[in-house]
Amino acid sequence: MSNRESDGPEHPLAHEEVSHPGPTTRLRFKKSGNPKGRPKGAKNRKTIVKSVADEMHSVTESGKRRRLSTLEFVLLRLRNMALVDKNPRAFDELHRLIKTYQPQEADNRLGCLVVPAVLTPEEFAAEAEKANIVADARHAAESRE
Repeated sequence: MSNRESDGPEHPLAHEEVSHPGPTTRLRFKKSGNPKGRPKGAKNRKTIVKSVADEMHSVTESGKRRRLSTLEFVLLRLRNMALVDKNPRAFDELHRLIKTYQPQEADNRLGCLVVPAVLTPEEFAAEAEKANIVADARHAAESRE
C-alpha cells in the first residue's frame, strides 16, 4: 500500500493553474491604433466654427461704425437679402432660424411637481389609507350614477 502524500497528486496538472499563453511575440510588440494621435492644441470643428463665428469685425452701417461678430453680420446680411432683395430662399432660411431660436411659449398643459416631506413608514401607511378611502368613495359615487 502506498502513502498518498508521498506519491503526489493523481494528475500532475490537477492543482496547477493553466492559462492562455498570450499573443505571439510578432503581435505582442506591434503598435496598434494611431500612435501619433491628435497633436496637442489641435482644434476640433466645433471649436473652429465657434472661433470664426465669434470673430469681431468693424462694419459701417448708416454712416456709423459698429463692431459685429461674424455670426451677427451673416444674420443681418441674410435679413437684408430676404427683405430688401426679396430673395425667397433667404426668407425661408431666416424664417426657419427665427422659428427655431425664438423664445418658446410655455405649454399650458405643464404642471409642477410637488415633492412631499420624508414620511415615516407609519405616516406613509396612514396617508395611503386616507387616499384609499377617498378613492373608494369616488368609485362608489361613480358606480351609483
